[in-house]
Amino acid sequence: MKKFLFVFLAMVMVFTNLYAGGSQPDQKTGVSSELAARKKWAEDNGLNKTETVAELYEKAKKEGVMNIYGCTGRIADVAKSFMADYPGITVNFYDLTINDMLEKFSREYAAGVRTADILNPKDEVGNVYNEYVKTGLLHNYHPSDIFGDIVDPAYLALTPFVLELEWWNFNTEKYSDLPIDSWWDITKPEWKGKYVFLDPTTEPSLPALFAAMVQNNDMMVKEYQRVFGKPIVLDKDEPDAAHAWIKRIARNGIILVTSNTDIVDAVGSDAGMKDPPLGYGVSSKLRERDKQGWRLGVHPNKFPTPTSVVGLLVAQIADQAPHPNAAKLFVRYLCGEAGHKGKGLEPFKSAGSYPAFKGAEPFANQPKWADVPLFKFDLDYLYANYMDVSDYWLSVQQ
Repeated sequence: MKKFLFVFLAMVMVFTNLYAGGSQPDQKTGVSSELAARKKWAEDNGLNKTETVAELYEKAKKEGVMNIYGCTGRIADVAKSFMADYPGITVNFYDLTINDMLEKFSREYAAGVRTADILNPKDEVGNVYNEYVKTGLLHNYHPSDIFGDIVDPAYLALTPFVLELEWWNFNTEKYSDLPIDSWWDITKPEWKGKYVFLDPTTEPSLPALFAAMVQNNDMMVKEYQRVFGKPIVLDKDEPDAAHAWIKRIARNGIILVTSNTDIVDAVGSDAGMKDPPLGYGVSSKLRERDKQGWRLGVHPNKFPTPTSVVGLLVAQIADQAPHPNAAKLFVRYLCGEAGHKGKGLEPFKSAGSYPAFKGAEPFANQPKWADVPLFKFDLDYLYANYMDVSDYWLSVQQ
């Protein structure tokens, strides 16, 4: 069992310790005293209000500092411009993997240490939403002049500022277009050993896809009929068509790598690649096409079915954050302020990333958001099922 599953078990232990001895839910409200206290802290600190920038800046200058645990170095760029635009506030940026960030915050919180003001993870399978936001460990902050034009109101389960997808990359020297138009194509003999995925035991992006397919099993049944011209016949260890797809790609020479950079590298980093594979991975790596001239093409709406789960890059304010006003000011800044034309979004304006707001300008030359067929946004379902499909994945390895 690899890092992703080890971290999951470690986090279970942290949460067990965090809530040990906690109070029972109130019989009338069904809310525990801990959650009620966390909600009251958020209300007392104005996380349910829309304040002006001037008001927040005056309060934030008195705090003087803001600490953010981030999962991307681009936040450091935002911090630099923020400090230049708001002198008197120092931003301390801690660059961490998502797993390390959540574990660090959880252990600190359980120990009574309050350092983090903002956590900047990515949520694909609902773990941040279910384990942190629902419990009040992390709070949403949705000023109306910023979040009134969110791309999808369902995304307000968290506090997103950038959206990412997963999609197929192909080598544009080898192919003039994406050479497949169905998930089932890569189970065919001619694609054996010619497709790359991120190892699903290291990060949850592929388990999120697996769970979405199980939720949409009828789609997988119909697609099999379309591609092969006959109904699917399931093996004994295939509970349904979605699980059958999982098993069959696992046994058709799948190439697994440990980073999304490795995926696009394998697809199109060099000129004259003889037989480059297709690669399914995070959309933001399309930026290597523009940064390094890699030969990367995408065509997500060539499939008649959904091709991606939505990943939310979020900025959540920590419960009992020591500098709540600076944190609120930074969240506004990160979203580009009202109108979304401010400097905070600038470091994210690269191919494969999308703004979370309708009013923001398109980031780059890429497929339009509306043209990408998406699986239903359902963090509760993904969270409840992604570990089961991960276990199934492990069970069908040869």
